[in-house]
Amino acid sequence: MLPANLCGHWTFDAWDLERARINVLDPVLGKESREAQSAVHGRLVNTLHGKLFDCIFDMFTGLEDNRNAYKIVFYNLAHRAVKK
Repeated sequence: MLPANLCGHWTFDAWDLERARINVLDPVLGKESREAQSAVHGRLVNTLHGKLFDCIFDMFTGLEDNRNAYKIVFYNLAHRAVKK
């Protein structure tokens, strides 16, 4: 998990190693399209993802390098809360 300050607001990125997903939560851009969020976060997430896996493989031998199998998930915060 990585909280970060990006362009004057905060974001939160979390790697789910079991499901091969990178979860990106940005409360400012959360109402924007996936493409708009990707334009802002894509380069940063890809850089951090590569560096994370470089560190993992430096520390642990024998692991399968599956870094390209990861999917980036952006959350849309525009949905209304569910009512019971």
